[in-house]
Amino acid sequence: MSIDDGKRAGGAAKGSAALEASAGAQLRKIRLRRGLSLTEVAHQAEVTKGFLSQLERGLTSVSVPTLLRVCDVLQIGVGELFAYPDEQVVEGGSRIDMGGEGVAEYLLTPAGTTAFQVFRSVIEPGGGTGGSYRLDITTIFAMGLSGSTRLVVGGETRMLSAGVSTSFSGQTLHRFDNPGTTVSEVLWVLSPPLPRVTRGPSWSRS
Repeated sequence: MSIDDGKRAGGAAKGSAALEASAGAQLRKIRLRRGLSLTEVAHQAEVTKGFLSQLERGLTSVSVPTLLRVCDVLQIGVGELFAYPDEQVVEGGSRIDMGGEGVAEYLLTPAGTTAFQVFRSVIEPGGGTGGSYRLDITTIFAMGLSGSTRLVVGGETRMLSAGVSTSFSGQTLHRFDNPGTTVSEVLWVLSPPLPRVTRGPSWSRS
């Protein structure tokens, strides 16, 4: 059973209900297009049918590894769920849902950008990804913008404060959280961009 099951029902961050409902609605639309039942997807993604139903209706939050498992079952990349900026000069970014608890993320690069992808994460105290995962990309660059973010890459802890940066392979297990008492922010650069079609499992319990 997923760590998301049996908790966080109605636990979507305040002010993000519409965003989560939108991502959940997309998951439901894709599931129905694939001709899959809630029971089939829930079983393959190792979550309960009730949890998946709540996720599709935007009534619960979801860890990053669990969201990636659902995407794998539906044969999509998590990038398929994003609302991409369509202007060349991006102001503030487009709010996206990549899972996690207490994390607001903004996509800063338009859909036509093919070499890399840039995100900004705003992480509440105690917030984070909710588990470790891999991404089907070559390189991730991360730089702290404010506060203190704990990034764990392959079991190694790297603390990101303002101006501190690091790089690693997206296929290495990683997770992040905010262990502090104030909001932290991180800028991420991914190369190449997250795929819209899945090419293999991108999650792990490790």
